[in-house]
Amino acid sequence: MKREEVLKEFLPLDAVKAHFEGWIHVHKLPYSLWIPYCIGWNVHKILRTGLDTPSIKCGPPKHLSSALSQVVDFLYISQQEWTGAQAFTALDLYMAPFLAFDKLGEEDVKQSLQSMLYQLNVPARLGLQSPFTNITLMLDLNPDILHEKAFVGGRVVGELGDYLSQALDFVKILLKLYMEGDFLGQPFTFPIPTLILNKNFDWNGRRWGELTDLIFEAVAKKGVMYFLNGYVSGVDSLYAMCCRLTIDLSKIEFRLSGGSFKSSLKNVRGVWAIPDGTGSIGIITLNLPRLAAFSKGDMNKFEELLVKYLEIARKTLKILRNRYIKHLSNGLMPITLKYLGTLQYHFNTIGLLGLPEAAANLMRNPKLWFEGTWRELKEAVKIEKEIVSTVRKITEEFEEEDNMLYNVEETPGESTSYRFALSDSRLLREREDILIPSEEGTPFYSNSIVPYYAPIPIFKRILLESEVQQEFTGGVMMHLFLAQQPDIKALKNLVRRIVENTKIVYFSITPTITVCRKCRYVVTGYYDKCPKCGSEDLEHWSRIVGYYRPVSNWNIGKKAEFKSRVQYSSSFYPRY
Repeated sequence: MKREEVLKEFLPLDAVKAHFEGWIHVHKLPYSLWIPYCIGWNVHKILRTGLDTPSIKCGPPKHLSSALSQVVDFLYISQQEWTGAQAFTALDLYMAPFLAFDKLGEEDVKQSLQSMLYQLNVPARLGLQSPFTNITLMLDLNPDILHEKAFVGGRVVGELGDYLSQALDFVKILLKLYMEGDFLGQPFTFPIPTLILNKNFDWNGRRWGELTDLIFEAVAKKGVMYFLNGYVSGVDSLYAMCCRLTIDLSKIEFRLSGGSFKSSLKNVRGVWAIPDGTGSIGIITLNLPRLAAFSKGDMNKFEELLVKYLEIARKTLKILRNRYIKHLSNGLMPITLKYLGTLQYHFNTIGLLGLPEAAANLMRNPKLWFEGTWRELKEAVKIEKEIVSTVRKITEEFEEEDNMLYNVEETPGESTSYRFALSDSRLLREREDILIPSEEGTPFYSNSIVPYYAPIPIFKRILLESEVQQEFTGGVMMHLFLAQQPDIKALKNLVRRIVENTKIVYFSITPTITVCRKCRYVVTGYYDKCPKCGSEDLEHWSRIVGYYRPVSNWNIGKKAEFKSRVQYSSSFYPRY
């Protein structure tokens, strides 16, 4: 199904040619020929009506264990209709009423949550993968959601805000389980929790008590959270969906059918469910370093190539969207039809990969990120910002002309970064004025604004990333990789400084975790020898793109990228 002659029957000929030549990448083939990419669901509808599948009907859950079981079952069933990530909003608040009505103690809640974590990490998907799942923890960070109806057994039992203390307990227990890890102490890969940091965040624990420090302890030990910066993004208009996809809700309101939009969406999912009713139908990524290499420093030529391949991506995404809509209406996506009903509020996503290398190629300075001055690095980031801004403006024109939603994402590029770089290393092997980073002969491109191989202090990395992140309308991520477990207080101060003083939108703190294969000792930090038994037979865990996996399981390109990463010490200085 992934062969060129087969794809020509489903996609435009120029898109197939561009894909196989390495100018663009059509993601999730061959499955993306039939089903869309990622989705945010609303747990509210499951709690109100129960889990209704083509083969069995479950009533509304009456207890925490059955509520979480239905959530897990729903995700496993619906992942057959989506190729990528699935997200749930405010799981803590929606589950909190069950803690109150069941009068559960900590051990009972722990058992139910532990069961959920293990089940969501079972490799039951094709290719021995688990469903890619994300949950957003809301606590009391946005007052609006606290007025939403709470359900137990399908009945309204007040408002979500009535059960805030139980929601805090839910999050505490969940974080403790993330810190424990699995039976061997290894990290849970999914679901990835996202926490919104805004002006309501309880930095000093006056409302949340020990939970505040527990959040940063979990991040320090296991890198648990994604952080979404509500200081710069506004939680009402920007919402976390997946690995790094974020959805601009204000765009939906302004781009679609005026006054009828909110009322029609409310009928499908409920007022606060607006972010949960959207996502991405699919991503097509552009090989920016190649476009820059062929431009030879000429920005006008670069923009010509950019427009050419954006038009190809546009045409392809429109074809895929129409196919998905047809499949949905014909009953081939029964869960999506029942619990979502429409793809109208989904985005066509343009992905960008290799921004740092593209900037270096346009500047014709392949040593830029290794030896560049601060002035040169700022010039590179200025070019990156111009690239993303140009793509964003073009996609806004697409929206006007197509009456469809478009957004621009910094592609995670788990395999695409290697595929593009390998193709370019063969095509452009005679060029000495371009940058194709490699480690031990294996090439790769960056999925970031500042490459992770750049040996710069953490505060400079943050400042440079901050200049570009807000240009993305579909998602962006900055990972801060740590070689040691940081001090919890210092970590909290760093995170607070990032969200209050920079324009960073979405970021993670990612300490490497070392697991000894001999004695099974698990320790946070990068070690060459086991601190307990001295064995050198070790397994290192880190984020391959957005989720923790053992490095030995990564593809060859990501293994090379991991070896080149600049990881910071516990005092946040580069560690070589």
